[in-house]
Amino acid sequence: MGRYGARTDISETGMEETVTGKKISQLTKDIIFILLAAAVSGMFAWLSPMQAAEYWFSDSFFVHSRPVDNRIKIIGIDEKSLEEMGQFQTWTRQQAADLLNAFDTAYAPAVIAFDINYVGERDEQGDAALVEAAQRFEAVVMASHISFSTRREMTASGESVINTMYAELVENPYEALRFVTTQGFTNVIQDKDNYVRRSVLSIDSGEIHQDNFAFEVYRRVQEQTGGTVQYPRTDGNGVYEFDYTAASGEYEVYSYTDIVHGRCDMRLFADSIVLVGAYCSGMLDQYLAPIARGQVMNGVEVQANHVNALLDGRTLIELPAAVNAWIVTLTIGLYALLLCCTRMAAAIGAGAVLLAGSCFTAVVLYNNGWYWRVFYVVFFLLLLMAVRIIGGYVQERAGRHRIINIFKKYVAPQVVGEIAKKKELQIELGGETKEIAVLFADIRGFSSMSEALSPERVIGILNRYLGLVTDAIFKHDGMLDKFIGDAVMAVYNAPLAVEDYRRKAMQTAADIISGMEALNTELKKEFGIEIACGIGIHSGKAVVGNIGCSHRMDYTAIGDTVNIAERLESIAPGGCIYVTEEIYQAVKDMYYGEAIGYKALKGKQEEVLVYRMEVQNGSECIK
Repeated sequence: MGRYGARTDISETGMEETVTGKKISQLTKDIIFILLAAAVSGMFAWLSPMQAAEYWFSDSFFVHSRPVDNRIKIIGIDEKSLEEMGQFQTWTRQQAADLLNAFDTAYAPAVIAFDINYVGERDEQGDAALVEAAQRFEAVVMASHISFSTRREMTASGESVINTMYAELVENPYEALRFVTTQGFTNVIQDKDNYVRRSVLSIDSGEIHQDNFAFEVYRRVQEQTGGTVQYPRTDGNGVYEFDYTAASGEYEVYSYTDIVHGRCDMRLFADSIVLVGAYCSGMLDQYLAPIARGQVMNGVEVQANHVNALLDGRTLIELPAAVNAWIVTLTIGLYALLLCCTRMAAAIGAGAVLLAGSCFTAVVLYNNGWYWRVFYVVFFLLLLMAVRIIGGYVQERAGRHRIINIFKKYVAPQVVGEIAKKKELQIELGGETKEIAVLFADIRGFSSMSEALSPERVIGILNRYLGLVTDAIFKHDGMLDKFIGDAVMAVYNAPLAVEDYRRKAMQTAADIISGMEALNTELKKEFGIEIACGIGIHSGKAVVGNIGCSHRMDYTAIGDTVNIAERLESIAPGGCIYVTEEIYQAVKDMYYGEAIGYKALKGKQEEVLVYRMEVQNGSECIK
């Protein structure tokens, strides 16, 4: 390539940063990113600051409708019952006795449970009637209510602790009824979002020992049917979660008044589990349940779901907060490491695998009685995946914008536009062999002119000349490959394909020669001199691409085609355009050309047939 073999103008990265420095800097950033992602996710899992979102996710992910235990039947005190039997406040215990007496002992339920508090004696006749009716059945469960308070207590080891669930008072049914039935407390635990998911298994405080209402019903069912009573695992506070089976209205519900007035076939209740309770909003016994978010469920239906979960063994305890925090920390730390070590496609794939694996593990644990708060793993995996995708997109856009800005200096704006549209350009080492046209232009007598004029005037003249040449190159879709002093190299048909690229190279040369007349008029007026340039054009195969190393590369063309074009320019007199046969044949219908014979070009063993092309003002051809 002779004097045109080096370039110093297009660089892939800044010259001030070495490869080693970049690697050290990036490694430090990666380590900080990994540690930060792991620490933040672990802290979130430990402190659970997004509890509302966590509850929503867990309810949506884990809680689903299942077939109900068809033994469970609800007798509801509904609007119809209140219309026919009067407001509940006016009822005596006789109405409860009437309900029990409506059952046929030959088809008796396994358990009859009242989710209604019959605290204290009211009227002697009604109270006695209920006791007598309850004695007809082997398993009747009544509701109680416990008033909790906070008390400081001493442990067996002598340590002082605060008991926030000290059973200060138990409101049991009146004594005669309590003697012929069993009791269970109906207190519910409402989480911070007011949904009911958990329960205390039992209260054992001083002389008070009692199981919760649902477990007491379950225990009596197992006793009546010969089943084994399985106590659910509980945490350190005696609390466990139960899995819901059905939303409101999915259990069999019968109106209280229809039972009392003999409008139902009582054989339907044989060996069943009957739960009696409020079934209308006016009785203020409704709660939010996770199986139907945003909808209230009657308290007796919550108890039905609770009993169903105990019968199916679907109770859970939560993994310890410390265990959950470590799982989240390690999982997110691992994924952050993968993000730093892999490409985007692999990183997203790894994230999807971790996401699916975590959710699958959470479901397996859930089905085996362990609640893992997988929400934070899912949240941070999705967050990091989004950051990787968005970050990669932004980085790609920024890199592309930088590349486009670089090429704006070397190719025509319309070519830059095509590069941006087609997204074909990547700055990577390597190139491709393709057909191109190469144009060289150089000022004749530049060295002597430089000696005769001051540096400031030389630069002013050179800038005007290079501006003329650059405008002509860009006008005809060429790529400005380089400036070297007063010399210019332009490439056509690279980096993008250009139609009629040989013609456009010739049109560029014509515009340069034609524009020199106006430029010289200005230069003669200002500096008292005129300049002339010689131009050489050739077309053929060349290697086009990025040449250099990983931290500095140039987009250029190399090969014999480039050398021939440069040699033609070196022998072309001022104001002349020298071209080869390939160019002449492509433009002979537009421009007049005259063969000046075979010329020996430096570095070429064989002589090359050279044509001198002539143009006049406005690039008009001379025929």
